[in-house]
Amino acid sequence: MDLKEAILRFHQGEMIKNMLINAGNLAGELEQIRVEDRAAAVKLYKGVLEQIRGEIKMASAVTGFSGLAGVDGKVKEAIWEVHINRPEEANRLLGEAIAGTVSATQSAAEHLQREGLI
Repeated sequence: MDLKEAILRFHQGEMIKNMLINAGNLAGELEQIRVEDRAAAVKLYKGVLEQIRGEIKMASAVTGFSGLAGVDGKVKEAIWEVHINRPEEANRLLGEAIAGTVSATQSAAEHLQREGLI
């Protein structure tokens, strides 16, 4: 992997990781919303997760890196878990997606570290 590719992969991975962390924080907040308001909140939250899936797909297309396919799958599963009102399971899946993102970008991070850029 050349330096440009490492920078792109690392940047895209960090962006996706941050989005997933924020989404995980929001999952816990769903329980705090009143029952009568929850349907709208769930719809918005699922939209946020779909947006993250779009970012994952775009990152894969831009970098030519297929290592994020498993991450996309975890987010897709999380959307289903939110849909069936299991936010704890969705949060667990988002944690796995975060770990998968870190693993997928590990070689890019190591390359940047060798270059003294991080």
